[in-house]
Formats: sequence, C-alpha cells, structure tokens
Amino acid sequence: MNVSGRLYLYELRKILYRKMVWIVGGIMILLCAFLSISDIVSTTYSGETRGIKRLQIIKDYAENLSGRSIDDDLLREMQNSYRKDMTEGDVREYVPIYLFVQSVTEDDGLSLDIDSEELYLLRQNSISQNRTDQMLTDNELKYWEQKESQIEIPFTYEYADGWSSLWSYVPTINYMLFLLIGICLSNVFSVEHSRKTDAVILCSQYGRKQLYTAKILAGITFGAAASVILFGVAAISSMIIYGTDGYSAALQIAFPMSSRTMSIGESVIVIFFIQLLSSVLYSVITMFLSEVIKNNAAVMAIPVGIMILTMLIDIPYQFRMFSQIYDLFPTNLLMVWELWDDRLISLFGNYLTNFQIAPILYSVFSIILIFVGNRAYQRYQISAR
Repeated sequence: MNVSGRLYLYELRKILYRKMVWIVGGIMILLCAFLSISDIVSTTYSGETRGIKRLQIIKDYAENLSGRSIDDDLLREMQNSYRKDMTEGDVREYVPIYLFVQSVTEDDGLSLDIDSEELYLLRQNSISQNRTDQMLTDNELKYWEQKESQIEIPFTYEYADGWSSLWSYVPTINYMLFLLIGICLSNVFSVEHSRKTDAVILCSQYGRKQLYTAKILAGITFGAAASVILFGVAAISSMIIYGTDGYSAALQIAFPMSSRTMSIGESVIVIFFIQLLSSVLYSVITMFLSEVIKNNAAVMAIPVGIMILTMLIDIPYQFRMFSQIYDLFPTNLLMVWELWDDRLISLFGNYLTNFQIAPILYSVFSIILIFVGNRAYQRYQISAR
C-alpha cells in the first residue's frame, strides 16, 4: 500500500477510534430504528394501545384493494362503508381509499359525497393553484402539463406504506446525520491546532499535500457510511413494520399533488441518493470549518444553528430566486412537500427539477470547498505562541 493509502486508513481509524463517535452514532441508529416503531406505539385501537393489530388490519384491507382503479365504483363502495354505523375505533374496510380521497379534498363531508370526475378535477385545481402561488412561467407550466399527461387517470391503488413512510422519516434522519457528522468530524483539522502539533505536521514530508487529501477522503467516507447506515436502518425498520409491497405504485397514490412521473419506490431511491450526496457536502463543510475556525466546539455549534435557522425561516415564493436557492439547501430539500415544488431551473436549454439540480450543486460546492480548504491548509503559517 502506498503512502496515501496508509495515511487515509490512519485518518479513518482516528475518526472511528473516538468514543464519542460510537456513542453518538449508536444513539442515532437506535433513533432511526425507532421511527417506524413509534408509529405503532402511538397508534390506538378500540381505546387501547394495540398498534400492531390495527396496522395489520389496515394492511390486510389495503392489500385487498391493491390493483383496483380509484373510480366511481370504488368511491361508492368506500362512501357506503363509511355511512354505516360502526363501533367507535373499528377500522373500516375502505380506510386506505378514504385517506387518499381526504388528502385531496381535505374535507370529511366532501370525501363521502364526491365522484371520480370531481375528485380528479379538484386535484388538478389544487395543483394549478399551487403553481400560481409558485409563480411558474409559461415554459414551466408546459413542462408540467407534459408530465401530467403521462400520468394514468384514474389512479390504480397500491399498498405502499413501507416506501411512502420513509418520506416522513427522511427529515429526521437528515437532521441526525448533520449532527452526527458535525460532532464526529469537527476536530479532523482543529485537533492539530488545539494540541499544537500543527508545526510538526505541516513541516513533515507528507504533511501539506497527501495528509490533507487523506483527511478529506476519510471524512467523506465516514459521512457517506453514516448516511447509508442511518437511512438503511430506517428503511429496514419501515419494511419490517409495513412490508415491501408497492415499490412500483404511482407516486400520486401517496402524494396526490405531485406531477412527477416516478413510482413511490423510485422516489425513495432518489431521496437516498440526494441524502448520500448531502452527507458528502456536510462532511466537506464540517472539515472546511474545522480548518478555518480551528475550534471543534464552534464547528459543532454551526450545524445546530443551521438547523434552527431552516426550521424558523421561510422565504416566500414572491422572492423567487432567493426562495428557490434557500429551498435547495439539504435541510430544506429533503422534505415531502418538495415533491410538489414545481419550480424549475434552466440549464443549457434544459429544465431541471429541484431533485435533479441539487446533486450537481452539492457536488460543485463540495469541490470548491475542498479546493479552498486545501489552499488555506497549505498556506497556513505557524504564528509565535
């Protein structure tokens, strides 16, 4: 193994041998596993906490309805079922269809009276209003009209809770990932300055060039591995609880206001890929700050500040450019409502969605920070102490 390879493994071991990494990482993994379990714990059935029983009943009903078109016949069956008197707390046979209709109408009474033509017209009107609020251009509207024409109506219902539930977990996973990386990589460069070993390292044979590359690659490896593990644990937990059915189900079954032509399973692959790239960006940002600030406590505080900022601040659509850039931040992008953010970005004559442009921007920004950080690292001069 060459010098660069040995340095890389050494830096990776330095990260992994810290007790803090295993303690924080273990807590994050347990929390990710608990995301699906919490759905059971918080679910009641007939006045008692019997989430597993209720979940199994709903799943059985949903599987019986899978493959059926959401048309007038199915809507009438659902509506007649809900008009019957039932014991409070009982799970109705058509609850999956009712929940879908209610997500479109947002009105319990209307859900029990609407027909399929009104249902799909109401969905289209809501989408049109959403695009008006987002101030889409004529070209953007044409783009989405073409996409909408590729969606088969009426929708075919498929049970896909194992996949769609991951969308509600991803924001939490993303925040935990950001914190984990911020805590574990905050001292990659700063430790040399705090322990006053920087003078020895920077004047050594491999201290200015190979070592920087080794540290960056080790940090990126850790961040990417953390992303895969956290997402994987949440995904496995979700599949165990809800099952693996519905990968090919239309995205609109779970998220009716989206016009994206992908299945629910494919959308999960997309968010996994974006979170993986986000982990690389988080890692590079953390290590860049570690070198520039030279204080690991200050570096750890920055992810917390960013998360609080993105949770408290929302830029209105009226400020389109700033709002669109802000919503491309990883802490904002991995939210379920981004599935119906229809604002596009024109690049070399082609229109790209937020999920298509984000990987490009994250990669470019990461490369820039690595380059700038390398310049700062190599040019750092030891001052008198």
